Amino acid sequence: MKISADYRMLALDALRGKWKTAVLTGIAASALGATIVSSSNSVVSNSNQAKDIHFNLFAQPNGGRLLAVLLVGIGLWAILQLIVGGAVQLGYAHFNLNLVDGNDAAISDLFSQKDRLWDGFCMKFLQGLYIALWSLLLVIPGIVKTYSYAMTPYIMSEHPSLTANEAITESRRIMNGNKWRLFCLDFSFIGWELLCSLPLYAGGFLVFKYFTGSEAMAISLFLLLTIPLSIGFFFVRPYEEAAWATFYRDITAAPTEPDEAY
Repeated sequence: MKISADYRMLALDALRGKWKTAVLTGIAASALGATIVSSSNSVVSNSNQAKDIHFNLFAQPNGGRLLAVLLVGIGLWAILQLIVGGAVQLGYAHFNLNLVDGNDAAISDLFSQKDRLWDGFCMKFLQGLYIALWSLLLVIPGIVKTYSYAMTPYIMSEHPSLTANEAITESRRIMNGNKWRLFCLDFSFIGWELLCSLPLYAGGFLVFKYFTGSEAMAISLFLLLTIPLSIGFFFVRPYEEAAWATFYRDITAAPTEPDEAY
């Protein structure tokens, strides 16, 4: 049975000579809200210092106008992701499967499922709804179900005839007995995630230590709109996505345990 290191090695083999394409595709997918990896590793700080930074930022002259522009931009971006995010996620699954299978993988794969906007929307909506409902019980059931439904985009990408509910059910089936393994694979990237977050934290600290007023506001806006700043994320995320695709290929090639009851 393969372990996390095996999947990472296979992902690196798949990415060899294709890093540029994988990085550009990953950036485009992230911008459209179409990443597949549901990383348990958070690199965004929720400290009181960060909250004070946000308040100070918009308390500056023209801060209200800046806040309005930022909120409108975020709103339009969220609407775009809501409309096209699911279909692009299916396309990103198609890209990563092509990558790990040794087939031609191109950024155009992101839009290969453009005629499945409704299917993609249903997939993301139902996954989010089910996970939210399980999370109402406790945090742990929500995390468990996140990994239980994790293979849904790959399944829907390979089997267009399946509905979102059918793909979620199939994901539950193949992930029965494999959820812990995927969690371990996911968690094995935490070191890279933390390392990549350091430039962002260091940059924010220096900005608010040595700049004030409008200079700090301008630089802070740049930081907020480019999170995560570190170039490392542009390489770590495609690496994780490729590792998840190799995991999917491995578990679908092996027999699975009987389906769980929920």
